[in-house]
Amino acid sequence: MYVKDHMLPKNKLTVVDIDESIGSALEKINKGDFLSLPVFDGDKFKGVLMKETIFRYYFETDSMNKANFLDGVKVKELYNEVYKSILETEIIENASYLLKEVRTPFLPVFDGKGNFTGILTHASIFNAFSEIFGLGKGTRILVNLFDIPGQLAKLTEIIRKENVNIINIAVMDAKVLDVYKVVIRVNTEDVDGLINKIDKAGFKVASVVK
Repeated sequence: MYVKDHMLPKNKLTVVDIDESIGSALEKINKGDFLSLPVFDGDKFKGVLMKETIFRYYFETDSMNKANFLDGVKVKELYNEVYKSILETEIIENASYLLKEVRTPFLPVFDGKGNFTGILTHASIFNAFSEIFGLGKGTRILVNLFDIPGQLAKLTEIIRKENVNIINIAVMDAKVLDVYKVVIRVNTEDVDGLINKIDKAGFKVASVVK
């Protein structure tokens, strides 16, 4: 799963021009209920304009009235030109880590030739991982596994023999010595029968959510 599959493409973005007035930019921000917007100089991505920055600058500048501030101050005076970016061909996990580390509202996305192609937001990351984990699909079965070679293969083989389709499977550290949590989402009408088979094979089913 790649960044390009979940980013918001350039042609769907609300953007501001570097020479645009703060009043015009703030109107766009409020209309779309945004916290920030991409800043452009023509077709070139330049940085990020934060709503927080606009308000902080206004309230810290005592010598300027509201009308002069909105009409006289330009985006180029307040936007942040320092940013982290990501390539559209990178995997979504890399983007998730970068968004967390740099604490930015979005990551600008570029292609291999350095052309801006869109942005990746926190909401985009959430949707991507919801898709990865298959949220809202099938029956969720949580199984505790001992850290023994072949245990996961044994578990999936039980499910296969029951002719049950596995929608998604994720393995997580249970933070307990030699124990892992395996979350499996399956499509089956006989959930109880499948759970019974898993139990009889010696696995501990911790929870089932239909």
